[in-house]
Amino acid sequence: MKRGFALLETIVVITFVTVSLLLLYSTFTSMVDNSKKNALYDDATNIYKIYYLKEYLELNGLAFYMNGEDIRKLSCDDFSFASCTQIMDTFSLENLYLVKYGLRDYNQDNYTSSFNNYLKSLANSDDYDYRLVGEFTYEGEYHYASIGVIK
Repeated sequence: MKRGFALLETIVVITFVTVSLLLLYSTFTSMVDNSKKNALYDDATNIYKIYYLKEYLELNGLAFYMNGEDIRKLSCDDFSFASCTQIMDTFSLENLYLVKYGLRDYNQDNYTSSFNNYLKSLANSDDYDYRLVGEFTYEGEYHYASIGVIK
């Protein structure tokens, strides 16, 4: 009788420890995945690059493109200054988007999944009309940063 109780007690303890470790493992792996994803979003260096680019573009006609479209992909053809491609290359900027602030419903098929995930991760608590979103490429990975723009 005593041996049966010890065996049952051992099985219960092993089961409890196993379930606890599985829960801990799933929590830990989701934290690691989120931290890897967040490392690609809103890096301080990229935010500064977007800020200076926004300041430069505001002097060169950025307000003209805030015309009610939900998402507008901006290119150097849109602006009249010659150094645009040089700036994009220097900043490792792959794409530049002007996105309506607070945007949630748009045709996601037109954009990459990483861009869509970035837009979903953004907070909408500030009072801006648009946000300038930069898509940077480093070592084959897309990194994103954005800054609010007032019309």
